[in-house]
Amino acid sequence: MLLYWSMFLIPLMASISQVRLERGSRRVILGLLGLLLIIIIGLRDHVGHDWNNYLRIFERFEAGTFDEVMTSAEPGYALVNWICSRMGWGIFGVNVICSTIFVVGLFAFAQRQPNFWRVLALATPVLIIVVSMAATRQAVAIGLLMLAFNAFNDRRLIRFLLFVALALLFHRTAVVFVLLAWFIYGRLSIWALVVGGLIFFVAGTFVLQDAMPYYQTNYVDAGIEAAGAIPRTLLNVVAAIAFLLFRRQWMARYDDGALYTLLAGAILVMAPAVFIQPVAVDRMGMYLIPAQIAIFARIPDLLPRNLRTPAVIATFVVFALVMGIWLNFSFFAQQSWLPYDNFIWSGGNAGYESL
Repeated sequence: MLLYWSMFLIPLMASISQVRLERGSRRVILGLLGLLLIIIIGLRDHVGHDWNNYLRIFERFEAGTFDEVMTSAEPGYALVNWICSRMGWGIFGVNVICSTIFVVGLFAFAQRQPNFWRVLALATPVLIIVVSMAATRQAVAIGLLMLAFNAFNDRRLIRFLLFVALALLFHRTAVVFVLLAWFIYGRLSIWALVVGGLIFFVAGTFVLQDAMPYYQTNYVDAGIEAAGAIPRTLLNVVAAIAFLLFRRQWMARYDDGALYTLLAGAILVMAPAVFIQPVAVDRMGMYLIPAQIAIFARIPDLLPRNLRTPAVIATFVVFALVMGIWLNFSFFAQQSWLPYDNFIWSGGNAGYESL
């Protein structure tokens, strides 16, 4: 548990530090930190509730042909498994490659925010510890989509579509973000919030339809997905509402309000369905966590000066509570995340075990 808290507290303390590093020193520190996160995420051993499922996926593609790999539902992830099996790298090689893509995307996204360290701290409890250490395929897709979000804000249509295309090779649901391309050059009204959100949810549900039996068996029946869907959705909803309340100030200060208008709309439109289709809403909601943490990281800076510090403290306290409650009281955290183990000291005993 100490490792998880260190992952949260180190960027938290860096975000409030008055020390300012030179560009060269900052690059070195970020490079070392990124490498450390890749080791923690990629070389984890029997950590995450889907560990055994991913082992089975690895064994299936290890025994498969190249043609079977390239015609699978998610050929990007299948190809990584196939290559690692041929190279003798095993499931740890797969996880290192996937975690590298995720961390690169996360750092690129966070560096475009006003406070890199604040974003990284807020990303730790859910996006890093829960999502990247369990939903490996979707974590890769999220990492690539964070690069796509940067391209959207730069009005780089081809680059945006390229990153979305790469993301859907790892998780098919990412294909719905192609719809954002329609808005990349246009100004948005409040109607885009509603229309974009409806399209996002309807398209996402349609894409998930053929995969629902798999998710129903592997997540809902085990109680995993349903247990975390509502609190994760609630965090997204609070962020979306906060964005709308401060949208005018946001649009006046930042040039990326169009993207967050669309993402906030998607959150609010699909949120009520969490009580009907928790798996679909939670799966699609994971893609919106980067927007959530960016909003929570920036809102304090839009407040009157005398309220900014209390707002930052309150935000960190909320996320610390989310993390503390999950680590101490979640059955799945106790079974699948604690104690943390790593290939470096475990020797990589990657056999099947009950998590």
